Amino acid sequence: MISGTSMLSHRRRLISAALSSVMQPPSAQSISSAAKCNTSFARSSSSFMPTESVRNAFNKTSKNFNLRKFSVSKDGSSAQSPTQQTTAFLLSLGYSNAVSKGIIDALIQNGIPHSSLLGMVKGLAGRYEVGEDAGLETLAASVKTELETVKGKEQLKVWFLPSTGWSSEGEDDDGFGIPTIHSMDRAFPVQVHEGTNLADIARFGTSENCDVLREYLECACNGIMACSTCHVVVHPEWFDSTKPSDEVSASGVDQSKIGTPTEAEQDMLDLAFEPQSTSRLGCQITLTKALDGLVILLPEGSNNLMDDIPFDG
Repeated sequence: MISGTSMLSHRRRLISAALSSVMQPPSAQSISSAAKCNTSFARSSSSFMPTESVRNAFNKTSKNFNLRKFSVSKDGSSAQSPTQQTTAFLLSLGYSNAVSKGIIDALIQNGIPHSSLLGMVKGLAGRYEVGEDAGLETLAASVKTELETVKGKEQLKVWFLPSTGWSSEGEDDDGFGIPTIHSMDRAFPVQVHEGTNLADIARFGTSENCDVLREYLECACNGIMACSTCHVVVHPEWFDSTKPSDEVSASGVDQSKIGTPTEAEQDMLDLAFEPQSTSRLGCQITLTKALDGLVILLPEGSNNLMDDIPFDG
C-alpha cells in the first residue's frame, strides 16, 4: 500500500506535469460532441477541501503559463457567471456535481481568477474529443480521492473567537498568560470534516467563514511545524493540562479535550506572539467527533520568522 505522503507526492508530480503541458481551449463544436460521451464518475455529496498537493502543483507551474490566454471573452452572449459556465462544461464531460465543484474550488484556492476558470479547464481538457487529455483527468482523479477521504465522515462545528472577545489575565507557573473570555459575541463558526487540522481549515477550507479565518492564521510553513504563524489558543474548558497531546489522541483515551504540546511544538510556541497557557499550533490539532463545538481563541497578532530569513534574489 502506498503511504499517504507518497501518494500526495505522486499526485503532485502528475498534476505538475499536466499543468505544464496545458493546450489551447477546444471549440464549441467539440464541447457539444464531448457531451454525448457522458462518462460517469461516482456521485458524492461531500464537500471538497483542496489539498496541499494540488496547491503546491499550482504554485510550481503557475509561472509556466499565461492566464490571459485562458480568460473568457466577454461578448455578452451568456448571462451565466464564469463559475456556472465552468460547471456546465465539466458536467457536459460527464463529471459529477461534487467533482466539478471540487475542481473549481481547487483552481480558485490556487490563485486562478474566476474570469479564467472556463478557459483554464478547457485548456486542461485538451483535445478530449479524441481522447487527448492535458491534465483535467489527473486533477479530477485527485479531487475524487479527496472526496472519498471525507466520505462518511461527520461534519463538525468549530468556533473561533477574535482577540476582541478575550484577553490574557495574569501568568501561570511557567510564565505564560492565562486566557480569559469576556464575550462570545464576535465568535464565528466554521463547518469542517473530522480528521482535518485547524491549519488546513484556514489554508484550504471552502465553507462559510473560512475566508475570515484566513485573515487570522497565516500558516507560513505549510503545516510542517517550522513556524508559529498558525498559533491558536484553546478555550480553557476544552484544554487538559494533565495530558500530553499524543496521549489524548491515542486510541481508547478520552478525546473530548485537547492536551499539551509536544516538546518540538513547544519550541515553536515559545517564539509565538504572546503564548498562553493553553496555546497550541493549529497544524497539530486534528479534529475528532468529540471536539464538535470546540472553541478556539485567535491571538491579536503573529510572529513570522520567515520574514527574517534572507533569501537570495
